[in-house]
Amino acid sequence: MQTLNRLAQAIKAELIGDPQAVVSRACPFDAAGEGDVTLALGAAYRLRIKESPATAIIVAPPAEEWFRSVLVAENPRLAFARAIHALHGRQYESRGVSPDLIAGERTALGSDLSILPRVTIGRDSIIGDRVTLHPGVVIGDRCRIGDDTTIFSNVSIYDDCEIGSRVIVHSGSVIGSDGFGFVADEMGHQVKMLQPGRVRIEDDCEIGANCTIDRGLGDTVLRRGVKLDNLIQVGHNTEIGEDTVVAALTGFSGGTRVGRRCVIAAQVGTKEHITIGDGATVTAKTAVIKSVRAGAVVGGMMPAQDLSAWRKSQVYYFKLPELAARLRRLERIAKNSARGADNAG
Repeated sequence: MQTLNRLAQAIKAELIGDPQAVVSRACPFDAAGEGDVTLALGAAYRLRIKESPATAIIVAPPAEEWFRSVLVAENPRLAFARAIHALHGRQYESRGVSPDLIAGERTALGSDLSILPRVTIGRDSIIGDRVTLHPGVVIGDRCRIGDDTTIFSNVSIYDDCEIGSRVIVHSGSVIGSDGFGFVADEMGHQVKMLQPGRVRIEDDCEIGANCTIDRGLGDTVLRRGVKLDNLIQVGHNTEIGEDTVVAALTGFSGGTRVGRRCVIAAQVGTKEHITIGDGATVTAKTAVIKSVRAGAVVGGMMPAQDLSAWRKSQVYYFKLPELAARLRRLERIAKNSARGADNAG
């Protein structure tokens, strides 16, 4: 629960309205009522502000007269995210260590832990302070888990992996499984290439549910602040740069290099050993088969190309039946003209 005056300071917004009004929840626009703060993003929602029963509404400038309290922010989505944290964020409280924890020899446990039942940790691992391990988590030998990290149920972390501080790993994810590497021998049988590298996940990353991050001959690395959606495959020896976000069902082939602050949309696939430059955007369902320059926006199912060029080509794609019919007519006209010229000769 917050007064609007305190909330405005917390979310870095300008308050126009009653500073002593109290809000206790952040809600979607259509569900907000008395005591709630919500977000009016875009012209359609701004037109409906007067009809909303919400106590306060976060908007982008310019401010207008709506006869209710508004919080004006240059980035209203960011302000709303901060409001959710301010109203719904929970202070960490240690839940202790379950008596059925299985921990191997020489494993060191930090302080103020929350280790729930049925957790297994291998030998020579280090678990930092205020770490939360939910039921069914399995951590291998020689792993490092940083302070304030949360690992949800049924996550498997293989040997020698390193996870930084304030990392969140959601249920079902597998970290450190072997990269997909095989070579055919003289008889055509597949010989496994061993993968002695590690997976290193730096501070402030978040891994969605049911993701797989493979180790390789060298290390697979997620740099600080990387955010992965659910159901993502990160192939061996891949590196993903700081603050890059990746949407669901994307797969990175081995050796892919992704720069800082990139946006990778859903169902993207990359060819092995390509580079996506800093600040690039790859739109949904794009097959990236060659490197992408920094700052580029690319799209198209096969292959990736400049997005504006791809959009123009799609216009022609939908006109192909009409264009084909016109071409056939022109061919008939050309043939008839050629016959006429031959007869005249």
